[in-house]
Amino acid sequence: MTKSDLEQLIEKHGNDIYRFCFHLTGCRYDADDLYQDTLCKAYEIRKRIEQTDDGPDLLKVRNYCLGIAVRLYKNSYRKRTRQAEESLDDGKNLQEPASEAMAEELVEKKEMQAKVRNSIQALPLKQRTVIYLFYYADLPIKDISALLRIPAGTVKSRLNKAKNTLKKELEEFRYA
Repeated sequence: MTKSDLEQLIEKHGNDIYRFCFHLTGCRYDADDLYQDTLCKAYEIRKRIEQTDDGPDLLKVRNYCLGIAVRLYKNSYRKRTRQAEESLDDGKNLQEPASEAMAEELVEKKEMQAKVRNSIQALPLKQRTVIYLFYYADLPIKDISALLRIPAGTVKSRLNKAKNTLKKELEEFRYA
């Protein structure tokens, strides 16, 4: 992978990689660091990344970078004594609602989004990682298995446990 290949990767898949880093960390500051570390590591080990006749397959490189991000995050997570503060701001500016009903709906939607984010962040790291890879990075179970270097059955098990936990928590929130 050359420097121009890395630039193409950033141009085409940089936002996906950054969003994944943000979902893993839950904090923009930490996501910035993880994103930068991920791309630096990818460039550092660029010779290991598969090459095709036309250059690297950018989708495979993106998935490889997601794997790098997971491993870097796990390493930093182990070293931390406490998690960084979660960011509830999703970066979107709210427009003035047209009516009170719309305002109420918007508040309920924001509360539910915050609850979902908080519930996902509260999951154990192993479950949270597969949730992000499956739902946010849109990776199939086979690719997640290869990325995390675990059996596909383990990925399915972690997804199932995470979904059941989230379902219980969100149902409690809904009916509270």
